[in-house]
Amino acid sequence: MRPMRQAADWRDRSPTQHDLGALIRAEIAVDGPLTFARFMELALYHPTLGYYAGGGSGREPLGWSGDYFTAGDLTPLWGRALARRFARLWELMGQPKRFEVVEVGAGRGLLAAAVWGYAIEQAPAWAQALRYTLVDRAPVGSPLQAAREARLAQALANAGAPPASLPPDAIRWADTLVGAAPPHSLIGCVFANELADALPTHVVEKQGDALAEVYVALDTDGRLVMQTGSPSSPAVADYLDHYRIPWRCYPDGWRAEVCLLAPQWMASAARLLARGCVMTLDYGDTARRLYTPARLAGTLMAYIQHRVAADPLAHPGQQDLTAHVNFSALIDAGRAAGLRLAEYTTQGALLECLGIWDEADALAARRYPHADDRQTAQGQLDYLRRASLRNSVKALLAPQGLGGFRALTMQRGLPGLSAALSRRYTWRPR
Repeated sequence: MRPMRQAADWRDRSPTQHDLGALIRAEIAVDGPLTFARFMELALYHPTLGYYAGGGSGREPLGWSGDYFTAGDLTPLWGRALARRFARLWELMGQPKRFEVVEVGAGRGLLAAAVWGYAIEQAPAWAQALRYTLVDRAPVGSPLQAAREARLAQALANAGAPPASLPPDAIRWADTLVGAAPPHSLIGCVFANELADALPTHVVEKQGDALAEVYVALDTDGRLVMQTGSPSSPAVADYLDHYRIPWRCYPDGWRAEVCLLAPQWMASAARLLARGCVMTLDYGDTARRLYTPARLAGTLMAYIQHRVAADPLAHPGQQDLTAHVNFSALIDAGRAAGLRLAEYTTQGALLECLGIWDEADALAARRYPHADDRQTAQGQLDYLRRASLRNSVKALLAPQGLGGFRALTMQRGLPGLSAALSRRYTWRPR
């Protein structure tokens, strides 16, 4: 792990001193209305004031104290199940001496801690080969990044893998995917959880027999508003036709999101691989199931403090923006980059295949051994804790929630991987 960055190096860029909304309005005043993709890029990824940079104040946007939670917040069993997938890949690849996991959008390092905890406890031979890179957009030297690095170090220590006990290059951070590894060098897995849904996206609207694009403009009072105009590029105008979406039969006013960056992200991830997989978990679907007339207003959403926000233009940098992922675009981009489809399933089916219930039961037996003796106070407490553990797993598997997320795996250099991944994992306690 690289040395902790010092918060003192970080310049104060609080919203009161540097207003992202004012910067956006100034850009519109000079350049004219922005595509929603450009607005989303600034709102989420401005290098100092964007949402994922801490909104200018170092605020942690993720988790129970932030605006939304992820699967890793529910239980570390999610991360341990994925660790079994990574370890299985290592075995199928012939147990190479170095196996790299590059997690893009690593955030607080929840998955990294769970993976290392599993490796140390259950797969020590794999732990010797494992190298883990966290790709994170939090600014270098910022309080947000420093807090995340400190949290990961503590989580690793709690899991029995303090950074000082690991090889010097066992864990490292990178600012971009390009900086995570040289091209065509990586043997292992590039992984992303809930990343593609936050990539800047264009928004289109059906108007008669044509598609218009939604832009962010200023009204007469200088407020941010949405207005429509001609598509900003042929790629936006032709996107739905490429996937044979019959949008001309849909009602006027129907909206959809067009994310041109998602295929570029998949191509960038594929470029790192010499041999291995690109794996992504997210909400969305294939194009024909995603772009339907039932989704009249599209899937664009804003979240703040675990609630859906009414206005996606309000409070730039202070609320999350997201849209469902077109997995057809990711699959096509992966194939164009030389990858093959290994698996496309749901998160619920994936976790069950990886034996998450088996490990949940084993964990409950270790931690709550008195759960069946409900005549004592300790027994009652263990019973409630075991029930809570099982409920967290049920939430992960719920088909209308996290269990309905799609799980996509694309591979290079691993013929027969699809059949191998479909076999149910046999949990092997140590």
